[in-house]
Amino acid sequence: MGKPDFDPREVLERYVALLREPGATVVRSITELAHPKESIRSVLQHCIRTEADQEKRAFLRDAYTSLSNFQEISDADKEALAVLSEMGPIATEGSKLFDKQARQITHVAAPLRLLLDRVTSERAVLAQELKSLTSEE
Repeated sequence: MGKPDFDPREVLERYVALLREPGATVVRSITELAHPKESIRSVLQHCIRTEADQEKRAFLRDAYTSLSNFQEISDADKEALAVLSEMGPIATEGSKLFDKQARQITHVAAPLRLLLDRVTSERAVLAQELKSLTSEE
């Protein structure tokens, strides 16, 4: 088996640095990643298996599932995320602000639902992989 086409330390450092940067929304564009998801995934799997410190392992596990937050984002997705981030906290039901928020989000609900479904689906896969990583120990 040949040497990987990337430096695992750099992959980890750049991904961790990205996670520490605040994102505009919970779902972030895959283009923010400095390396392909599969490379990051592979490095994190190795680190989770080999890290002895429990705190660091917990961080690595969270970083692993956070990969699901990075998705291909279409123009419709961008619009939906922008509307969502501009809304702020959800107002009290029955208030004028609540009605305004409901109107704002109606036209972006479908793309937003699809995007969040992708995140949820990928997060479930990553969580399952984490279970198998820890059961190998």
